[in-house]
Amino acid sequence: MDLGITPEFIRAGLIFYILLFACLILRAFAQAWLADRLGDHTPRDEGRVTLYPVPHVDLLGTVILPLICIFFLQPRLTSINFFLAWTNPVPINPANFRNPSRDYLFTQLSSCLMSILIALFAAIMGGILYKYDQRTAEIFLSLIGINAMLIVLDLLPIPPLPGGWVLKHFGVISEEAFWQIARWSGLVFMVAINFPPVRALLGMLIRIAATPFELIYGGLAMALR
Repeated sequence: MDLGITPEFIRAGLIFYILLFACLILRAFAQAWLADRLGDHTPRDEGRVTLYPVPHVDLLGTVILPLICIFFLQPRLTSINFFLAWTNPVPINPANFRNPSRDYLFTQLSSCLMSILIALFAAIMGGILYKYDQRTAEIFLSLIGINAMLIVLDLLPIPPLPGGWVLKHFGVISEEAFWQIARWSGLVFMVAINFPPVRALLGMLIRIAATPFELIYGGLAMALR
């Protein structure tokens, strides 16, 4: 029975996973590094201010779930859908910050900033390389899609995601409401993304997030042709 498993299928899936894995590790490092710079040395004490991946890896969120999603839902490099992926939470003690509320919010958003920087790097490098090697340039286009997905995940206004912390910081929701929602939001969200309308909405948001970087990519590719 032909299951559609070909060398190209496996190759594309593994490349996609390696790209995603690298992005997740960089995002965790960014959060740990910024917390350390802002005065909380807890991440450093726990060995998290490092690019060595092992301390950041969560078996379910960094390995099992992404691999299932990639190989069963979207193994193609040029097809980016929404799925969940995460690393071990970075241990942070806000009491060590000079401005606990503001600085903790900054650390939560640092992973999103890292994804923006990676996507920008991918747009520039991909646009430059397009003239010389279109196959390699496609990998950078995939990096844009991966980080657009991660940016959307970060900015969803759902506790305890960074977007939820923004709502809490500005008083849109109370401390009590934040933690009550956070208790169940992960389970509810994992169920919700299986519904086509929810996945369609998330797909639209990902396309919107990817558009500025794709324009840079396309503009450079055309200019250097």
